[in-house]
Order: sequence, then C-alpha cells, then structure tokens
Amino acid sequence: MIAEGLAIPQNFAGLPPDFSRWEDSHVVILPVPYDLTTSYQSGGRFGPQAILEASLQVELYDDELETEPYEIGIHTLPPLEPTVAGPEVMSGKIQSVVEDLLEAKKFPLIIGGDHSITIGVLKAFAKRYKKFSVLQLDAHADLRDSYHGTTYSHACVARRATEIVSSLTQIGIRNYSAEEAEFLEGSQVKLIPARDLQSSLEPALKAIDSIKHPLYITLDVDVFDSSIMPATGTPEPGGLDWYAVIALLRRAFEKHEVVGCDVVELAPIGGMKAPDFLVAKLIYKMIGYLYKAKS
Repeated sequence: MIAEGLAIPQNFAGLPPDFSRWEDSHVVILPVPYDLTTSYQSGGRFGPQAILEASLQVELYDDELETEPYEIGIHTLPPLEPTVAGPEVMSGKIQSVVEDLLEAKKFPLIIGGDHSITIGVLKAFAKRYKKFSVLQLDAHADLRDSYHGTTYSHACVARRATEIVSSLTQIGIRNYSAEEAEFLEGSQVKLIPARDLQSSLEPALKAIDSIKHPLYITLDVDVFDSSIMPATGTPEPGGLDWYAVIALLRRAFEKHEVVGCDVVELAPIGGMKAPDFLVAKLIYKMIGYLYKAKS
C-alpha cells in the first residue's frame, strides 16, 4: 500500500511501482483519447483521463471478491496520440500497439474514446487467435456497414467484428436501424435486447454460457441506463443497472478464457464525477474477475 503523505502515482488506481511496473504487470491499460467518429455528444476523447483520475478514489479491496485485484499488476501506458488522418488510420495505429501487447503476453484493457477504437483492437487479436469470440455490452447494435462516410465509425464496429471474429453476442441492445435489423435477420449474431432482461438476466447468462472460443469483451458505457450513465456520446433510456452489468461480466470471466477488454464512450460532464467513478470502478471489477479466474 502507498505510505501516508507520499504523492499518489498518476496511473490507474494510483499504484506504487511494485504493482505497476511493465515487467511485473499482467494487465496493461491503454488509454485512447479519440472521438473523431462521435455522432451526438462529443467528449469521449476526455474519457480516459477522467477514468484515470477517478480510479485514484477506487478502494483497492474488493468486498465482493474478498481480495485486492491490483496484486495482478496493472501497468498504465501513456495515452495513444490521436491522428487527424481519419478513423481507418487510427485503427491501424491501435492495432499495432495491441499486437505488441499480445506479443509481450499482456492482458490488454483499452479505455476510450469512441467505440471505433475497438476495430483496430479486434484486428490485432485476429492475428494472434485463429478463432475468438466477442461479447458486446451496449445500447446500440453498431451493425451499420457505413456511417457518416466511413466504415470505421463507432456505429459500424459490430459490423466490422462480424468480418473478423468467430461469433458475436450482443447484450443490452435497445436501439438500431432498419438497415441493421435487415442485416441481423441473415446473420449469426446473437442479440439479447435490454427489454428481455427487465425481470431476469437468465437469457443473457445463457447466451454468455453458450459462447465458444477465447473471449474478448467490448463494453460501451451506454449499456447502463441513462439515469446512471448520462455522460456518454449517445445515451439511451431503458438500460441495465450496475448489478446487472457486473453479474454478466462475472459470468463471462468465470465461464471463459477472457483475453482482453475495452471500455468506451465515456464523455465526462463537468462537475459530475459519479459517471467517471462508475467507469473506473467497473474497470477495477473486470480486473478483479480476471484476477479471481487466474488464482
């Protein structure tokens, strides 16, 4: 633990070197402050810094798991500098960094930034894993082929995923277009809408249990109901609550080999710290479930 009176390191959770050095860390946090494809409320580029700042207030002991997950080692990389050359170029830049993390046998945990950043991450995983699956927790299907002139938009991330991964399971969805509905009819995507989870999480838990292959988790914070997560690019009513989301995440880590994660779309609101803290604690919960699975 950090001695009282000493300066708090400016990394995720404010960890001292013994638990945050590159060499000794299993988890590597990659901040990607990029929101060029945001289509409603901008500000996702400020999300990673807000998460890191809020993480300094997260208690390191997890009362649910009765352990201190930071002991797995959590290294925080410098923010990946955005490019103005367009989302496809940025995707390639992200892919290159994540490929290096996988080569170093680290667990990549990417924090955004808008959801377009996930495309480059998945391309990196596709180079390492012959088959892997994606679990997407989100309010939106993100299955458009193109949006606002690019196939690398945040609204296209799941469509690109279907071209890369073995299977895609979407949970919490409650908004998509006619184009996306038509695509879903002919696809193998398993979509569990939020309305089916109001009385029970069982449909989502069964969907998670049925996933095969190593699993990558992408979580858009708008999966939460907008009453507790207003600080996001495209907030939606009718979403999931805190305990529902962490129950789904815990099940995923218990049942599968989770090989990486991202958490995207936090757009901080000035003077409102609760959403920032929610996301920071959520990330620490994910690390906790990974730590429990590894121990």
